[in-house]
Amino acid sequence: MDNKKIGAFIAKERKLQGLTQAEFAHRLYVSEKTVSKWENGRGLPDTGLLIGLCSILKITVNELLSGERLTEADYKERAENNMTDLLLQRKSNKKKILFSSVCALLGVSVLFVCVMLAGFLDMPVWLRICLIIYGFLICVFGIGVAVVYDVNVGSFECSYCGKKFAPTLKAYIFSLHTLTARRLKCPYCGKKGMFKKRMQDKDKSLSE
Repeated sequence: MDNKKIGAFIAKERKLQGLTQAEFAHRLYVSEKTVSKWENGRGLPDTGLLIGLCSILKITVNELLSGERLTEADYKERAENNMTDLLLQRKSNKKKILFSSVCALLGVSVLFVCVMLAGFLDMPVWLRICLIIYGFLICVFGIGVAVVYDVNVGSFECSYCGKKFAPTLKAYIFSLHTLTARRLKCPYCGKKGMFKKRMQDKDKSLSE
């Protein structure tokens, strides 16, 4: 998929609908910065947002992923190509999740090792303090990288209204969570709950 072409297409269709970036972002419950990132070709909308985005712009998912309006003759061929691209993106998302997990684990491991060394080795007090601070900074950095990667992969599904949404980075960081769910507020129905994270929707048709 051509990110720049898709971004330019989103910007064009948004303007045709008479929407500013801020208005468009508000209707999708994402930040204006996120919309700007899409339109500049520096990223693609999460799959959980595709249906809502296309509904607002009055286009199909297939047209969005193609970056242009399609004729009937082009539709089937483009749908097959776009499905292949989505499958490749799914693999890429799995790699990002694995990478974020490794970063978090390494960060915690470094902190643990530094604390152990500071506690059991004979060294000056100032060196013990520096070692613990170093371990803490590496841990924070590792977890920070993990969070940034993880928040940009997949979307959360509201267990009340069934709609999918992408939380803000602040809401994601400060929410209570388990290994598979986070306590968030649904931007559509306004209810709070432990919502599970969903990856790409395997059963969604590109022709919608």
